[in-house]
Amino acid sequence: MALRRFLSFLVAIILSTSFIFLVKAQNISEPVLDISGKAIEKGSQYFIVPVSGRSNEGGLDVSGIRNTVDPLVVTQNPQSSVGNSLRFTPVDSNENIVRLSTDLNVKFMDIIFTDNRSTVWTINTTLIPQRYLVAVGGVEGNPGSDTLGNWFKIDKYEDAYKFVYCPGVCETCRPFCGDIGIIVEPNNKRVLFVGSDKPLKVKFENTTSVITVTKAPPSASNYPDRLPTMSFINVVMCIVIANLTMVM
Repeated sequence: MALRRFLSFLVAIILSTSFIFLVKAQNISEPVLDISGKAIEKGSQYFIVPVSGRSNEGGLDVSGIRNTVDPLVVTQNPQSSVGNSLRFTPVDSNENIVRLSTDLNVKFMDIIFTDNRSTVWTINTTLIPQRYLVAVGGVEGNPGSDTLGNWFKIDKYEDAYKFVYCPGVCETCRPFCGDIGIIVEPNNKRVLFVGSDKPLKVKFENTTSVITVTKAPPSASNYPDRLPTMSFINVVMCIVIANLTMVM
């Protein structure tokens, strides 16, 4: 009887452990992929390439609007198809790749201001009343209520991606959330803003790419961080069946 109780307890532990592993695996978001099918990596630099329709009116740059140069906002540059390179930094300092629906900082890497101002994306609500414009001048890291405007997310959108502003770095905050699209200023400058019903559709190109080829969705081997759930389940079930056989 003692052996049977011990084996039952062991089986319960194994099953609960397998459940924890399964939950953890399901909670891991998919990586955001560049146009070559590779996961976007922290520390690498990428071009944000708008795709399809009117959204394909230039890569991303910074510009002053309404006769101001401070703050500068993120705009589309019709003179460049890819714009300026950027770096993405996940909120989790231990994470090495960018994942869907996960807070991150976005920073222009090849723009340098003489006054050393930051090129990190942030939200500006002062230039246009009741508009959440995407500007530069934010800070990287330090997630919390003081940096709420500096965190963005990337989600799937049709056959590409979109940016979303809905930071989750403050549990008690209730930020305004929305997809990031384009608002056209009177001087025809196309400014990124939050709350669009037509998100800016984008893809990502690694700046080191020589030839860019759109590939089919990657196989499971492209997800090294995912837990091998099926093989783990098989092992657990074999152990359970073996122990039950011993008891019987």
